[in-house]
Amino acid sequence: MDSRERVNRAVNFEQPDRVPHFLPDGRENDIIWLWIPEPQGIQPWQENNGIDSRVDCWAVRWEKPHGRAGYGEAREFLIKDITQQRYYTLPKLNEPEYFKAAEETVARNNSSPNPKYCLGVIPFNSLNEGVHNIIGLTNMFMAYYEHPDDLKALIGRLAEAQRESIRKLAECGCDGVMAYDDWGLQDRLMVSLEMIEEFFMPHYRRNWALAHDLGMDIWLHSCGNITEVLPEFIDIGLDVIQMDQQEHIGLERLNDEFGGKITFWCPVDVQKTMVEGSVEDTKNYVRRMIETLGDHKGGLISMAYSSPDAVGHTPEKIAAMCSAFREFGVYKKNSTIL
Repeated sequence: MDSRERVNRAVNFEQPDRVPHFLPDGRENDIIWLWIPEPQGIQPWQENNGIDSRVDCWAVRWEKPHGRAGYGEAREFLIKDITQQRYYTLPKLNEPEYFKAAEETVARNNSSPNPKYCLGVIPFNSLNEGVHNIIGLTNMFMAYYEHPDDLKALIGRLAEAQRESIRKLAECGCDGVMAYDDWGLQDRLMVSLEMIEEFFMPHYRRNWALAHDLGMDIWLHSCGNITEVLPEFIDIGLDVIQMDQQEHIGLERLNDEFGGKITFWCPVDVQKTMVEGSVEDTKNYVRRMIETLGDHKGGLISMAYSSPDAVGHTPEKIAAMCSAFREFGVYKKNSTIL
């Protein structure tokens, strides 16, 4: 089977020949991960007294220690008063020219003898994080209670822009679309399930239904302990959850509650085993992932954390993880692992 079929079978629990891969080991992968570029002219990182800072296309200033990988932390927000959100102009991330390279990539892929699964990241990819990145997390927590209508209006504006992103990625020919919303702390949700339902679920329902109507799967990155909200996400159509941290929940619990109901796109846990474990621990963790989450005639797709230097992942453990996914992720004819 080709790569696109392999991923589709994994997502739909239809018996792929092996776990689909997206790994940085130089071998063949099954997914093309398409990121739409930001507008041109965005300020580059600048160093001052050991701190790198930049202003992004949302007019948010980010900081990080000089030379450190990653995005850093949002430090200065344009919207300091949520009641003024109506005057904030969203960045023009859905302009047609930004999708040209993705459209060309998908077209080349479709004409290849082994077409891969094309996963497009929605330019307006976050509703929860998108809001607190432009008004600040503390201000967002206060707005839930003090200015709920203004908060809902801002979320709604982002959701509308997200729908336009979804339509454009469908026009490009993507097989799936991906959004980002961390909802979990280490042991519980960031806010109550009732708040997520009131402020966000109507938009998730509408946007995910749109993606499905356009023939695309929905992928969502969400870390932390999201076990309380994940059943709701599954019920309204989430196909793939991208989760970098699993150990504070537990692979066995994730499998008992969600195995065979949603597909997991995961590396080895980025906080614990990939930091504290040995090379052998890393390999064993991969095997456990495949024997739990991946043992439902599909249900698991491999990956590696995209910023390993920022979290202390050694090349040896990354190589061990990749080789273990390749070695152990081959299925017998009727499902279980070889």
